[in-house]
Amino acid sequence: MKDSLHPKSEPRSAGVMAAIANLVAKQAITEAITTVQRGIDRGDLALMQSAWHDGAEVQYGFFNGPATQLCEILVGGPAQPDNITTHNPSNVWIKISGDQAISESYVFVYTRVGAVQSLIGGRYLDRHERRNGQWRLSHRTYVFDWNINQPATGSGVPGFEAPYHRGSKSPEDPGARLLAKWGIRNRLEPSSGGTVNRTTELSAQLEEKVRVALAKSDIQELIFAHARAVDRGDTVLLRSVWAPGATIDLGKFYAGDVEGYCELMRNTALNIRRMSHAVNNIWIEVDGESAVAESYVIATATAASDQGDQDTLSGGRYVDRYQLCNGVWKCSHRTFVSDWIIEQPSTDQRDVPGSMYEPLTLRGGLYPNDPVYSFWKTLGS
Repeated sequence: MKDSLHPKSEPRSAGVMAAIANLVAKQAITEAITTVQRGIDRGDLALMQSAWHDGAEVQYGFFNGPATQLCEILVGGPAQPDNITTHNPSNVWIKISGDQAISESYVFVYTRVGAVQSLIGGRYLDRHERRNGQWRLSHRTYVFDWNINQPATGSGVPGFEAPYHRGSKSPEDPGARLLAKWGIRNRLEPSSGGTVNRTTELSAQLEEKVRVALAKSDIQELIFAHARAVDRGDTVLLRSVWAPGATIDLGKFYAGDVEGYCELMRNTALNIRRMSHAVNNIWIEVDGESAVAESYVIATATAASDQGDQDTLSGGRYVDRYQLCNGVWKCSHRTFVSDWIIEQPSTDQRDVPGSMYEPLTLRGGLYPNDPVYSFWKTLGS
């Protein structure tokens, strides 16, 4: 999360190109993660398989073994065009060391089984390798966080669904057909890598664009660090996000300084059954050593009440200011804007015998016991 365009140990041009190589690698890794999800949702076996290196393994709970077999389980066999799923990855936080990388990403899933529609939240703890210049996944562990299950009632507005192009888990999906019409092969190609010639000289104009791109990448990681810190009750990580004198405005819920906010969020994490903040639609504008950002967040939480456990699903936006502090980007102000909220009795089925969640035994928790902490230590500092 620091501005490392010109590390002191490297010449100017080498530092620039190393920073660009790191940014390109992160984009290639993110593309591989997205490709797996697109392959599942379109029922495209070749697309899903293209994101994995040979010999890749997975640990999902319901299946632990070769990634090739997982692909067959999820999208192999007879076509099921009406078995619509969506897997929306977010909060993709990547750490790179040479030709190795690890990442944590949140995933928000919609699926329908019979007469029940389900929303499922979890995280992927992925290992990535660059082989022959190509970044692909080499291992995935799935961490299960939450679930909401409701009867499939359809649209409450007559004719609401009729005007839309309907998704399909098949080559007949409208989006897949359009990509085919445009000549898109719709899978990771051998050229999808993360290698950059580190000896190339950059113009001053291009170097400035690189600086802005790196700043945006660092700020995105701050946004993801905040989400992890809040969801895991990690006060040390949460404090690290903020600039000296930073302020937080959550309306009547909280308005004040960092210490008060950290204490509030730690107590919230300890007194709630679970929560998750999936952040996307991140727009950032950088101006020298300051920046502003707006990001969308969908938060889920389950809390105990006199009426039993209650699920809350809410959507809103973070409106932030950032500043460069001794070469490191930090958040100087955050306002949360609430857009919508749904509250209902909890429908969590994680411990229901025979449910599709029962085999998902690796589950999220609080700092330091959540699986991400031991995983994050496996690749340097």
